[in-house]
Amino acid sequence: MSVVAIIPVRSLIDGKTRLAPVLDGAERYKFSARLLAHTLRTTAALAVNTMVVSRCLEAREMAHASGAHNLFEVTRGGLNPALNRASKVARARGAARILVLPADLPFVCLDDLHTLIWHAGRAGAAIAPDQLRDGTNALCIPAGHSFRFRFGVGSFFRHQREAEKVGLDMAVVCRPSLAFDVDWPNDFSQLKALEERNRGTHFTAGLQNTT
Repeated sequence: MSVVAIIPVRSLIDGKTRLAPVLDGAERYKFSARLLAHTLRTTAALAVNTMVVSRCLEAREMAHASGAHNLFEVTRGGLNPALNRASKVARARGAARILVLPADLPFVCLDDLHTLIWHAGRAGAAIAPDQLRDGTNALCIPAGHSFRFRFGVGSFFRHQREAEKVGLDMAVVCRPSLAFDVDWPNDFSQLKALEERNRGTHFTAGLQNTT
């Protein structure tokens, strides 16, 4: 089954503003770029078509350099209208399923995506919540379905209600590596501590954490 991974990126330059207490603008740019590069590598390993949706030129250039498609976010209505448009484009290009994957999941891995797609294939759709079970950290739905994206506060439950509304069964996939995202200074501090302890990943290397 043809899957298209859609990675929405607000901006590498002025995104992640909630991390301003611990990272300056240049550091937030570097951090966001590292996260996007990791996300692109992960979807490339999945061997699916990938589309980065953004108004940010730098994000679209990274997508192009990695072999992914890029789609300029023409609408100013925010994330949900941009994703609705991107899903229509993906469907027109032959996608059977849409995998929406934000670019701020430092521990997301290939097995996570295989698992999400597998559950979506069995149930109809699949969703991965964040650690607080409030937000949505990944979503896999049929392309061309009447399902409308509901990202924002409470999106985990809002997406489930939307699925119920349009008659779509939705599996919930809870995995630590999918649940951990970096939105707040405490998230960054936790990631930095994990990296310093395990010396595995490199997302926070050289960045000034002032907490």
